[in-house]
Amino acid sequence: MAGYSKPGFEAAAEPDRESDDEFNNAPKVPVQFADESFKLFSKIQVTDPTPEEAREIRNKCLWRILPFLCVGYHLMYVDKQTLGSSAILGIMEDAHLNPTQYNWLSSIFYFGYLLAEWPQNWALQRFPVGKWLAGNLVIWGGIILLHIPCNNFASLFVVRFFLGLAEATIVPAFLLTMSMFFTYGEQAVMMPIMWSIGNASPITSGLLSYGVLWIETGGFSPWKWFMVITGIITVIFGAVVWLFFPDSPVHAGFLTHEERGKAILRIKENHSGIEQKTFKRYQFIEAISDPKTWLFFLHAWSQEMANGMTNQYSLIINSFGFTVLQTTLLGCVTGVVSFFSLGSAAIALYHIKNARAWISLIAYIPAALSSILLLVLPWSNRWGLISGIWIRSTAGIPYAVVMIWAANASAGHTKKTTVIALYHVGYGLGNIISPQLFKPKWKPRYKPTWIILLVVAAILPSIIIIVLRIYLSRENKRRDKLAETDQVTANGIVETVDTDGSKVARVVDNSQMDLTDRENLTL
Repeated sequence: MAGYSKPGFEAAAEPDRESDDEFNNAPKVPVQFADESFKLFSKIQVTDPTPEEAREIRNKCLWRILPFLCVGYHLMYVDKQTLGSSAILGIMEDAHLNPTQYNWLSSIFYFGYLLAEWPQNWALQRFPVGKWLAGNLVIWGGIILLHIPCNNFASLFVVRFFLGLAEATIVPAFLLTMSMFFTYGEQAVMMPIMWSIGNASPITSGLLSYGVLWIETGGFSPWKWFMVITGIITVIFGAVVWLFFPDSPVHAGFLTHEERGKAILRIKENHSGIEQKTFKRYQFIEAISDPKTWLFFLHAWSQEMANGMTNQYSLIINSFGFTVLQTTLLGCVTGVVSFFSLGSAAIALYHIKNARAWISLIAYIPAALSSILLLVLPWSNRWGLISGIWIRSTAGIPYAVVMIWAANASAGHTKKTTVIALYHVGYGLGNIISPQLFKPKWKPRYKPTWIILLVVAAILPSIIIIVLRIYLSRENKRRDKLAETDQVTANGIVETVDTDGSKVARVVDNSQMDLTDRENLTL
């Protein structure tokens, strides 16, 4: 080899034969396939941050990124609930919808979501994450405004489909951003925090619905005011994201050049790099052949089989005998339960290590109890029935926890984006089927629906989580044994070409090589 340099790219002496032998079996990649962090470290020399520097950089990233993620999640859920909120605000009458058509408006959104999942994730790998996210947010807000002139099922069908196309990028973009700026431990706590803010959206939707009911503008119905307000706010938020949301640590304007390098070194314990703009076919194949990818996929699908309730909450609560005004306010309780349950999960994850599986399993207990209450309580016990609706919200915990678990358990940028995409394909499939479980002929008790949700959306995902826990625990033990026998290396080699045409091999940390979790056994 022509020469070596150490991780961080400080000058190093030519290695002796023993050192050379050490790297004969090290992973090697050409420079164009290395992680984006390699390009930054080729220009600057930085050392690992001190604990004080790491804390300062982490806090800078938190204050600059976490508010965007929390507001983004909240707006996304408010916007997704526009149809459910509009159901009691006059859209059924104005658009002449029957219950079957209403259910299909919920499903078609996720057909668009499903169709766009692969191209949206491909775009997130090829283009700046922040800018692509911002563009889709502006389009999303614009499509919400396009609901207003719709006056029949066909027009709403088209608008809802395109709304799903725009949303497909939002959660994957947030996940990729978190993986670029924060350690896995930090992400595990951040995700429930963000989800608690997002799933508190029924509070906003309920209060907003209550407010627009008092607006009297003749033929301009309350549901149209709901669309105006949420659509405009989303467009404005998209513009703010374009101006201030970072694309990656390499391009984070709120950090100095030295801090950008230290921000990347701060999360090197992830061993997964930050970004790579080249699609790698072998990583895609590895992702779809990895058993845990499909376990995560199945969890997303089964979990989301209950999400059809999102657009049914208002109609179901109203059917218990509550007035429209009462329904708008009682729907807020769902958001309160989500906020406090997810917040509690975040606190538990902060204090207890390796608890993701157990916290998720505990959260499915109220979800199962929800179906049981709705099955066995008499119709006259409306407060017991509505309690069954409210406690189902704890199922937001495993969704948030397992989604970030799926992203963290996979490395290599193409593989990670593929796993995230497949997770959301499962999410989309579940959401396409779920609204169809609320068949008009099963009204008002929906007993077959609650049985299906008990088995498919509470018991089945619990079993999948147990299997995942066992599978990943065995894999970790296998890696530990390899490490004990010195069969795991933390460094690899990036091959570059010098100005005179000669090849130079540079020794770097595995995190700078865009390796998959199967290639990088330090994960």
